[in-house]
Amino acid sequence: MVVTREEVKHLGWLAKLEISDAELQRYTTQIEEIINYLNKLDTIPLEQVKPIAVKKKFSELRKDTPENFEDAVLGTGYRKDGFVKGPRMV
Repeated sequence: MVVTREEVKHLGWLAKLEISDAELQRYTTQIEEIINYLNKLDTIPLEQVKPIAVKKKFSELRKDTPENFEDAVLGTGYRKDGFVKGPRMV
């Protein structure tokens, strides 16, 4: 599959990125290599592969105990009425 410079430029526009000509060439090549690799992965036959069985119960992975964080929630001290106060959105 061939990825064109116009397609990469359009992706940059969608992501609101300014891409130089050197970056455009590099990204075009890199995206094409990624797509070629993904196409190669699609050719792997998976019919013979058995799914991995989980040997532990999910409840054994970690203890699920609630903790009270008090004023240390998200590393902020801005709290009001038990909630974290964020910046005002206009």
